[in-house]
Amino acid sequence: MAPALPDDILHVLCEELANLRQFDTLFNCACASRVLAVPALTNLYRSHHEAPIRGGGDDALGTPLAQRLLVTQRWSILWKSIIASSLDTTLFPYCRYIRTLDFRDLGNLFGDEQFRSKVQKQFFSGPLKQFERTEQRKSASGKRWTSLLDADTIEAIGEAVTQHTPMLETISGELKSDALVRWTPRLPRLQSLELFDGRPLENPLVHTSLHEYCPNFNELMIYTWSQEDLLSDHRDHKFAQFLSSMRAGSLKSLQTMHDIGADAETFLALSHHGGSLEDLGMYTSNESLSHLNMLQGCTALKQLRIEDTHGVVDLQATQNDVFLETIAWLSKCKSLRSIRFSNFASGAALMTPVLLEHDVKLEHLEIDSYILKDHQAFHQALVHQHAHLVELSLSGDPEAMFRDDLDTLVDSLRQLKAMRRLSLTFPEVLRDEYIIAIFQDLKQLETIYVTGLELNDGVLPTIGDLPNLRDVTLSGISKFTVDGLFDFTSKLGPGNQGIRVIIDQADPETALNDDNQTVLSEYLAEQVGGTLDYTLFKDPYLSDFEGDSD
Repeated sequence: MAPALPDDILHVLCEELANLRQFDTLFNCACASRVLAVPALTNLYRSHHEAPIRGGGDDALGTPLAQRLLVTQRWSILWKSIIASSLDTTLFPYCRYIRTLDFRDLGNLFGDEQFRSKVQKQFFSGPLKQFERTEQRKSASGKRWTSLLDADTIEAIGEAVTQHTPMLETISGELKSDALVRWTPRLPRLQSLELFDGRPLENPLVHTSLHEYCPNFNELMIYTWSQEDLLSDHRDHKFAQFLSSMRAGSLKSLQTMHDIGADAETFLALSHHGGSLEDLGMYTSNESLSHLNMLQGCTALKQLRIEDTHGVVDLQATQNDVFLETIAWLSKCKSLRSIRFSNFASGAALMTPVLLEHDVKLEHLEIDSYILKDHQAFHQALVHQHAHLVELSLSGDPEAMFRDDLDTLVDSLRQLKAMRRLSLTFPEVLRDEYIIAIFQDLKQLETIYVTGLELNDGVLPTIGDLPNLRDVTLSGISKFTVDGLFDFTSKLGPGNQGIRVIIDQADPETALNDDNQTVLSEYLAEQVGGTLDYTLFKDPYLSDFEGDSD
């Protein structure tokens, strides 16, 4: 009889399966033997928040009704097993394995139509009945029904589960301040909070509790921050108080997903974490942009995202001192590797001198909402990062561009030889010859998204010769022929395995018929296991009725 593998080896193997997202394999291991069950279940539940079943699956809307119900049932079983284990009614203590508790996902389950109509009664049966919170409602016609109180139910579940999650590192959802005060003493490993609403952070008891009981807390994400008094906005002050209450130099990541009122006080308070803050993503407003230079204490940044809510303030033209101080700040961030400026009118102008800094080594850059003809210097400055840039996304207004403006842009892009992912959204500018010139020497490219004035077969050989390409979207009005696309496919090699080809604005007058699309899709799958998504251009000014009539 062959000797059994040591337990630590089994744990390593199961951990690797979890890293590879092999959840079905882990489940089969758990069912195979009791020796495998513990390491398999430990890693299965440790990574449960990344399971494809969460959220109702990848393509819930396109799933047949019967299969949709099955998906929801499996989704509910995942949550039911975690909750039931906190009551000691399961064979294994699943909740003790988990590192992430995502109450957003549980809320999505409760809101799922299949759950409410077919699964809810079974879910809240037996021991879980104690968590169900409902209310009676009455329609205008007098009909009565029982409605699940999602927030109250989730809080009751959280109260039980958090008493048995010693490994928990992340908790997310629409959480209440009093719940956070009660739960944090039980979560000594907590590192990350993801809040739908930032209002719980206004409670000083939350500050104290996190500071005292969660020494590893270092990441915060806030989706929105509701105002209690619409006439008086104290969110900036309240948020600054919270940031200042944290251990100095402890915050590593802060992400806001909407304008939460952060302004001068918040920016100054972030300097309290200037040596530790590595990842900052902020929504700004017309008011807060004028204080952007107050972030200058945050020089340890590796990733920066600024999204302007309004997109109208030009700092260079209206507040040049703030503009220059912001450039000086970014130039001091020697570890900065990723910058994303969205709907930020001054983004390209800010980046121009930063790109020229010798010590700045950007790997990812995303700029949109800029006027191309006004930023030749920005396009030229991109070349100074040619050895480092692996991902670039540019989207701007090409109106009134001259030939030399376009030549400067093309000449700069073609020199970015380390580029792996390139997205160019310049409507009605890039002709075939420009696309060929840009892509012919960028042999490291893996992902392409490009718009064009009119795309023809001439661009396909250049794109087909890219040895590492696995995802290409050609989003200009295209007139590709069957022969051109077959020749393109025949050029693909082993490095293009699994390529996804998207042609999303095919000219209806020269479009491939259904038979040609089918044959081409089969050939692409046979050659490199690729897929083709082929969509006709639809004139936005032509109604569906007019199209049908034509």
